[in-house]
Amino acid sequence: MDERRKTSRLSLKIKGNLVIGGDLPLKGQTRNISFGGAFMELDKVPIFRVGDYVSLELLSRIKFTCEIIHFNESGVGLRFDFILIRYYEYFKEMMLHNAPDRDRIIKELGRWAS
Repeated sequence: MDERRKTSRLSLKIKGNLVIGGDLPLKGQTRNISFGGAFMELDKVPIFRVGDYVSLELLSRIKFTCEIIHFNESGVGLRFDFILIRYYEYFKEMMLHNAPDRDRIIKELGRWAS
């Protein structure tokens, strides 16, 4: 299968909340995550619209604005669109700490690694 992703995925289970508009948060956990996006497994998967934007909060500390890329019966694929720098620094350290190949992740990040 041709790999189209530009960033490495890590198989990390991170608890989080997904918020659509002003609705109550949907609880779940990531199945995998990268610097470009994540697949979020949800306890209950509503009907999403591809292209809609949602808020994602991980570990009650890291907040993203995300675009819905796809969804199925187990969860939703998200592309990260926006993150404040204060959240990015924590996210970057978490990813580097959990990466099996830290050097590969640093190379992918380029100038954003330092």
